[in-house]
Amino acid sequence: MAKKQYTGSAYIGVVGGDLEYGLCRDSIEKILRQPDDAPPRFVRATKGYEARQMHLNSFIESKHDFLLMLDHDMVFMRDTLIKLRSHGLPYVTGAYMRRQYEPVMAPVWFDHNARGLWPNVPATAIPDKLTKVGASGWGCMLIHRDVVLAVRELLKGEHEVIEDDMDIWPYDLDRVMAALNGLQELVDSRPQMRTLRPAMEAHTKTLRQEIRPLRGTNDPVGSDIRFPFFAKAAGFDLWLDPS
Repeated sequence: MAKKQYTGSAYIGVVGGDLEYGLCRDSIEKILRQPDDAPPRFVRATKGYEARQMHLNSFIESKHDFLLMLDHDMVFMRDTLIKLRSHGLPYVTGAYMRRQYEPVMAPVWFDHNARGLWPNVPATAIPDKLTKVGASGWGCMLIHRDVVLAVRELLKGEHEVIEDDMDIWPYDLDRVMAALNGLQELVDSRPQMRTLRPAMEAHTKTLRQEIRPLRGTNDPVGSDIRFPFFAKAAGFDLWLDPS
């Protein structure tokens, strides 16, 4: 079966703070677009994750097929969107480097990990062709709405763009609370065994389905690592275009 080719128009969301760089903004506004693509939308926020979540929500409410997420403090090539979209992939990032001087400049992405093991391993080399990666920053990312909707289903109401410890899998809070309340009701009412056992089994089964260990630790994981993890769990790999 041939792989699906992802096509369509793009919503362009730009994230940054109050300080803008003219050269960077000019390059973003000059990015080549299709007639049905939206113009860049600049959102300023104290915290980048808030602006990215805002863009993501606005994108899903729009008619567009892709979200191009950009950081406002980089200079982009005019054909950035053309190149990323040309692959027909649902989830692809451009290559850029960490903003630092010492130690030497380093890639912002992480190596592909087919088994999904922790921790993610930072990349130390730049590939010369389209390559699967484990995660990357949000600064030059093209995401199809299929990826976002699939991740939303896994997250069960959690925001897509948050820093999280990922200690357990996302859970359905309503189901968890109903099971806990049901167990408390059994404690309070003390029903006969023929009623007690099936009810306890049902509530316990619900809790086991919803409260599942993931990383099992409470150190934080950035949203740029968390989202690709759940995207992969939903069946989507992140690709890196080094050009």
